[in-house]
Amino acid sequence: MTRRLGPGLCLAVACAAQSPTSRTGPTTCDYPTQLSLPSSWPRDFLWRQHLVAAYRGQTHAFDAVLQKRGDELLLIGLTPFGTKAFVMQQAGREVRVTSLSVPMELPFPPRDVFNDISRAYGQGAGAAPGSDGTQVVERNGERIQETWHGGRLLERRFRRAGGDCPGEIVISYVGGMLDGRSPALIEFNNGWLGYHLSIATLSEQDL
Repeated sequence: MTRRLGPGLCLAVACAAQSPTSRTGPTTCDYPTQLSLPSSWPRDFLWRQHLVAAYRGQTHAFDAVLQKRGDELLLIGLTPFGTKAFVMQQAGREVRVTSLSVPMELPFPPRDVFNDISRAYGQGAGAAPGSDGTQVVERNGERIQETWHGGRLLERRFRRAGGDCPGEIVISYVGGMLDGRSPALIEFNNGWLGYHLSIATLSEQDL
């Protein structure tokens, strides 16, 4: 059964609330400390999205707006009434959270949320390869593997290069991602934080 989120729970699911067993230790499995810069992404945009999050045997759904302009990234969570529940902002590598409906406590640092957004849309292996197939790079202690076909990105995987953190992040781009534009559906499976997220882009606008 899919349940609609209230404002407070909406943020917890958007952040993929961490289960006690999802990490092996406070240092070996922490996310990288350096965020990628939004200005390094290929274009500015405004996307309205519907998200379905699954964790701890429960499934929840909510709407959000993701906006990227220059070196600023905004994630705006919406209430069931379409009003703003919260705003998360990344400006350069600085991150802040503003609650607009109810007080909130994040289960882990907000930068983890922006790390995952960056993994999905901006933090890849590099430029699209000249031919179909798989390309692999290692960066910031991680092994990034991408699968391409017909100039479209089909899948992106993240693993720790040293093997000190089990599991991996697997991002599937249904129909493929072309030129940094979000496909209609993305399946995001985070094996480190223990959640699955389906992201449907309902509308998009270049800025």
